[in-house]
Amino acid sequence: MNKKLSLLVLSVLALFISCTTSKSTSKSAAAPKLEKSLLWKVSGNGIEKPSYLYGTIHLTCDYNYTDKLKKAFAETDRLVLEIDMSDPKLQANMMKLIFMEDGKTIQGLMNDEDYKKLSDFFKEQVGMSLKMFNTMKPFAITATLTSKMAICDNGTAYETEFMKVAKEQKEDVIGLETIEDQMKVFDNIPYEEQLKSLVEMATSGMDESKKSFDEMTKFYNAEDLEGLLTVMTEQGMEADFQESLVDQRNRNWIPLIEEIAKEAPAFIGVGALHLPGEQGVINLLRKQGYTVEPVFD
Repeated sequence: MNKKLSLLVLSVLALFISCTTSKSTSKSAAAPKLEKSLLWKVSGNGIEKPSYLYGTIHLTCDYNYTDKLKKAFAETDRLVLEIDMSDPKLQANMMKLIFMEDGKTIQGLMNDEDYKKLSDFFKEQVGMSLKMFNTMKPFAITATLTSKMAICDNGTAYETEFMKVAKEQKEDVIGLETIEDQMKVFDNIPYEEQLKSLVEMATSGMDESKKSFDEMTKFYNAEDLEGLLTVMTEQGMEADFQESLVDQRNRNWIPLIEEIAKEAPAFIGVGALHLPGEQGVINLLRKQGYTVEPVFD
């Protein structure tokens, strides 16, 4: 793989993670309704100083470092993300995990008609031949296409911007899971299922994907987690995938968040759709006895 392609893939893989985990089902929708806020204060149950929980979006045209975000960062000592994006080995580890094993190829997993449809769509949107991705796992293709959903040319991720703040404030960065953990989660989805979704995307066209992205962004910018959950619920996914991609990860994070918050105040940023729902981080923390309340200003 040439260097240009490597950098492209690496730059969009993180964006794909939230787009996959953002989908939800009615299982997660059945939970106490939340107030409209992306920022939540976590206190009580042995925490000496409050920590803050924030729902991020990994691809946005409307990043806004609000006053309440500034205040939350000023009151905390560490940044906690889904993965430690400051890890110097992160890119190398990602590249090791991106390729399929046992000689499998994208073209070999598809019939000729679907492959041509996806290949033509990929070339149109990205300007590259799908053959360059032939030995990669399908989510690499999804990640690359997802990066084209933004309606602007300078989209960014909240995690990227939060990393800049942490660097300026000389704060440590902690990951709730490793890149290996995340990639294993996606490997639970059969390659054929991932490719089927890509063909459906190619069939409906990028305009439809951009429309969905724009709708999701409107709810996000309104800090409406319930509305965002409703939009993503309508897209849906198989219950088994919901369990492995979202719910189980949320449950895995809770003891880590507890330990981190009790050691020192932390700013915790995870994908916004990890917060609401019966198995959402907010509800799970409340079940553990913590006070989790919205921050409005």
